[in-house]
This record gives sequence, structure tokens and C-alpha cells, in this order.
Amino acid sequence: MLAQREVEFLLKRNPSRRRAVLIVDERGLVVNVPWRTSDRYIGRFLEESAQWILRKLDAWEMHKPPQRLWHSGETLDYLGRQLQLRLVAAPYTLITLQDANVLEVALADPMHTESVRACVVKWYRRHAQVHFRDRVAHYSAELAVDAPRVFLSSALTRWGSCNVKREVRLNWRLMQAAAPVIDYVIAHELAHLKELNHSVRFWRVVERLVPDFRQPQAELKAMTQHYMAL
Repeated sequence: MLAQREVEFLLKRNPSRRRAVLIVDERGLVVNVPWRTSDRYIGRFLEESAQWILRKLDAWEMHKPPQRLWHSGETLDYLGRQLQLRLVAAPYTLITLQDANVLEVALADPMHTESVRACVVKWYRRHAQVHFRDRVAHYSAELAVDAPRVFLSSALTRWGSCNVKREVRLNWRLMQAAAPVIDYVIAHELAHLKELNHSVRFWRVVERLVPDFRQPQAELKAMTQHYMAL
């Protein structure tokens, strides 16, 4: 309880951490502490930081995107443009992109929101597989490296990752963004094939692949909470 307000938080203990750190983002409150930190200290630390925590939580709540109802007429983002959702009752399940930017979802019970969302997510993932692999192949050729293995990610806190096994993971929710934004994320992850860090050399590789990368980088940052809410 902080200032008579119940606040949930995620507690993370880390053996290598030297001091307690608070983070408030789209997930809510995250408390990072050294491994042996006592519950008493954590409680006191939260009470002393109550004003800052509540102010940050309120700020995130104000910018939180409205919850989707998954009804006909709602808008969805796809490759930087807006689609209108159209639900149709049918004895089969089929999702198609119609003319005039209408995404039609036919299924047995169009009033069942979880079924509608599942269909739409499956559609995004199917198109993400094709689009991501094509752009990864393009930028791999630019870097003169073999194309890495590409996997889809459903992470809620990051857009992509690259590891020492030459595996690239890209968030399917990126398909909501415009093509240059997707290209920036892919170029960013592939640059790690050359520099597995975020050094000056790494950013030079990114800039070579996407000379104006700061613009899509800023656009993605501004839209992250909206896109992640899908």
C-alpha cells in the first residue's frame, strides 16, 4: 500500500546488482534489488519512493491505449496503414484483406472476441514470416553474410534480438509499423552479426544499412505502447 493505494509490482533479485532500482513502464512497477535484500528494506524503499512511483504510474495510465473490443468497424494497423475490421458469421474460418483496406474475418461466432483476436494474430504472424524473411535476406546480402535463422517473437518488451547462434527473433507485432520502421529493426538486429554489442562500431553498421535510421527509431519509440497493445 502506497499512500493508501494498492500497487502491484514485479520483484527481481539479481546476484550481480549492487543497489535497488525502480522502473515504471508499460508493465507497471518493477523493483530490481541485490539478491540478499531484505523484505523490510524493500518495503521501506518503496514507501520512501511512493510519490515518484505513483506519479509515474499515473503518467503511464494516461497514455495507455484504449482496450480493443474486437468489433466490426475497429481499426488495425498494418504496414503503416489502417485497416477496418469487418466480422462475418460463417460456417468456416477465413481472414482476407479486401479492397479499400478492409480486413474481413469470417468465423462461426464473430461475437467471441478471443476467437476474433486469435484469427487476426494468426494472419499477422503468417504475413510476418514472409515479410521478415524477405527483408532479412535483403540486409544479409548488404552485409555480405549468410542469412540467419529467423523466428517470430511475441515478447511484450522488445522488438527483436540476435544471439551468438546466429538466430534472429522479430516481434510479429512489428507488422503494424510502416516498412521503413520494420527495416530499421531488422537492420539493427542483423548489425549484431558484425558487432554483438551497442558500440560506436555497431551503430556505424546500422547507419550503413539504414542511413536515416534515427527517424524510424524515433517513430517506433513513440508508437511502441500502441503496437504492443495488440
